[in-house]
Amino acid sequence: MDNTMENTTELNLNEMEEISGGAGGSRKVLPAVAGFRVYKIVPGDNLTKIARRNKTTVKRLMEINPDITNRNFIRSGFYMYIPD
Repeated sequence: MDNTMENTTELNLNEMEEISGGAGGSRKVLPAVAGFRVYKIVPGDNLTKIARRNKTTVKRLMEINPDITNRNFIRSGFYMYIPD
């Protein structure tokens, strides 16, 4: 990965940290951020299932969603980012 891409991702992660809020996801619909999709958490979801469905890791989901501080706790009806 070249430095340009790393800087773009870092900027996006910083933007996401500023707009996210609330443990277990964001209560409000999140704005679009390049390279990520907004996902609404549904009943029965957990980070492991979401990560597998989207070919990523729980660690990565927690990195891009700093408001999720407990890997075992997300809220149905809340929103989170998923990498494209």
